[in-house]
Amino acid sequence: MSLERRQLLAGIGGIATLSVAGCLGGDDDQPTTLWHDFSDAEETDLVEHAERFNEERDDELNLEAISEIEDQLSTAIPAGDGPETFAWAHDWVGNYHEQGFAYDAADDVNLDLDATFTDAAADAVRFDGAVYGIPYGAETVALMYNEELVDGPPETLEELVEIMDDYHDPAEGQYGLSCPPADPYFTSTFLHAFGGYFFDDETESLGVDQDEFIEGVELLQESIWPYVPQDPAYESQVPVFDDGNAPFAINGPWEIDGFRDSGIETTVAPMPDIAGGDPTPFTGIQVWYFTATLEDADEEALETAIDWAEWHSTDEDVILTNAENHGFIPVHQEYADDDELGDDVEAFAENVAMGVQMPSHPRMDQVWNPVEDALEQVFNEQESAEDAMNAAADEIRGRWE
Repeated sequence: MSLERRQLLAGIGGIATLSVAGCLGGDDDQPTTLWHDFSDAEETDLVEHAERFNEERDDELNLEAISEIEDQLSTAIPAGDGPETFAWAHDWVGNYHEQGFAYDAADDVNLDLDATFTDAAADAVRFDGAVYGIPYGAETVALMYNEELVDGPPETLEELVEIMDDYHDPAEGQYGLSCPPADPYFTSTFLHAFGGYFFDDETESLGVDQDEFIEGVELLQESIWPYVPQDPAYESQVPVFDDGNAPFAINGPWEIDGFRDSGIETTVAPMPDIAGGDPTPFTGIQVWYFTATLEDADEEALETAIDWAEWHSTDEDVILTNAENHGFIPVHQEYADDDELGDDVEAFAENVAMGVQMPSHPRMDQVWNPVEDALEQVFNEQESAEDAMNAAADEIRGRWE
């Protein structure tokens, strides 16, 4: 899950916290609560799904849209005021295990995870023998192009660069690409291209100061960064494609509805081939987390949280809606290989197939920010790729100690 998305995705649907509990009913004395930071279109479908789930239930699920959800959860859960469940990518599982923020539902879940979901999805919700949630979809970033400006997707990075170069004219407000250039999640396709890695879950080794990773940074520096706006912030990059001023974007399924609502004929494509390497984006599994709030919850609240996660992740209408409307790749085994879910899902699935799953080890939490800071220094020509990544590695290892 991208760092920028952690901070900004909630803003797509509005900055203020929004409760829809009043729409869905529920017992105000003991509400079972779900937090999310979905975009407007995702939230619309979520509300419809929750209304259907709540039919004839005594303990109805209450939904709350939360801005800055990471900060809100880190404060609310220790205080016992957090939700029973919330949606996020799997990369928090290890960190939540270590902090005691998650509830182990291994004895409460009724689904056979291994028989129901793909191997990657079933593994994503487990840590150290515990089960901390239920998976409901896979996602990654992909190359998107504006059909009014580009005839078809480039097959190679060289082809991509050639088209970007033809279009790029910052003096006229036109750019070759919309992509948060220093965000490790969005740029992972290139950082991993030559065998580099951020962190290895199994060996617990750091890879950002390895030659292969630095070569990926230099690839970004040469082939991608010259064609994006000079402000690296997410909110400065997205409008470039959204306003029709860039032929390409690198982004995720959460932005497709917004681009198309703006009138951009957006097509999702595989990441282009990279000479001497392989495009390898980070992939994520979307999860309904069970929080430590359930430790002291009554039996009805526990049952509601578990029932919701299991129902949402296995209901056919929910799975198909998430795929067809929002580009989420099904992780339920019966639908994971369905080739009739639309072009968006097919294209994202191609990118997932070439990708690598985000590490979920607690130590990875200390990797994101130093790497982003280092990439910004290289992007702004303040440091060489080698010096910046060596400094980031020193900072990360110091945090681990």
